[in-house]
Amino acid sequence: MLSSDIKDLGSSGFDDYLFELKRLGSGTFGVVYLHTGLPGVVKKCHTIHGCDILRNEHNQLQSIHQALSASGNAILAPEPLEFYTSTDSDFWEEITLPANDASRTCAYGMSRVYPLPSALQKKIIDLFCPAHLRNNPSIRAGKSNVARILLGRPISDPGRVAPKRFFNAYNFPLTRDRAELLGIDVANTAVEMGRLLAQMHMKAKNDARDIEIVLGANVTNDFSKPREPRIWAIDFNQVAPFNYTEGQIPGLVEAFFANEAYFPRPRPSDELYKLFSQAYIAECAKIENVALGLGRLFINALEREQLARDRTEPCSQFYSQG
Repeated sequence: MLSSDIKDLGSSGFDDYLFELKRLGSGTFGVVYLHTGLPGVVKKCHTIHGCDILRNEHNQLQSIHQALSASGNAILAPEPLEFYTSTDSDFWEEITLPANDASRTCAYGMSRVYPLPSALQKKIIDLFCPAHLRNNPSIRAGKSNVARILLGRPISDPGRVAPKRFFNAYNFPLTRDRAELLGIDVANTAVEMGRLLAQMHMKAKNDARDIEIVLGANVTNDFSKPREPRIWAIDFNQVAPFNYTEGQIPGLVEAFFANEAYFPRPRPSDELYKLFSQAYIAECAKIENVALGLGRLFINALEREQLARDRTEPCSQFYSQG
């Protein structure tokens, strides 16, 4: 009999079935596997020494998923399921791990972030892949690709003359100019990013360190309908608790700048940043007065830090202001 949590990943009527896992991706301390024939995924530690990190990620994901779902945010996080230790023999006996990763460490189940719809993958290739590379068999729609939405990153390769030698659709970086060409509403995305960060700071109470904002597809059990694009927040293994005090505001600012530039850079002259920061403050106000006060302190500190950085490292003239 399958454990109830394996069934939560989407099975029905699969008693006595041994689940094979297909590798989707790997990071510094863990690997993500797809259940063959099931919609859920499993994240597993490489070694037993990473289990505390994985447990923290699972706990953080629970808080983040609950906060975002309750707020009605358009950007969601995967739904976490059960956490399994090395001694949960029922779980390990009901799955088949690859031969090169057969150790029983720890793992947890979660709902899957689906890749971009194939039509959107093809559009990315048509718009951004140089013509002389499009016949490369490694560049094709239909792979398990998502795209990173980087509203704060400068425009890529401005004024480039030499032809590109490579193109990689995996985790494709969508700067705001590329996102607009793809048809993404960057203004609304900036608003939802502001709401997302407020919920993570003030409701889930973490610093949002090293998270990723990616464009994938929605979750649906109706396979007769094509999947629609959806923005997801993923990768929470480095987020640290925020103790909801003014003294930890510098830590939130440091985490913001340590991340990839998913969020608009905090320059008041940037229209997307205005939308982002206004949405952040408005979302804090919905939570409670303490959150509003802390949120204003965070935004003010963020803008001061950006100003200091711009004075020492002048902003690129090719930065996309939207």
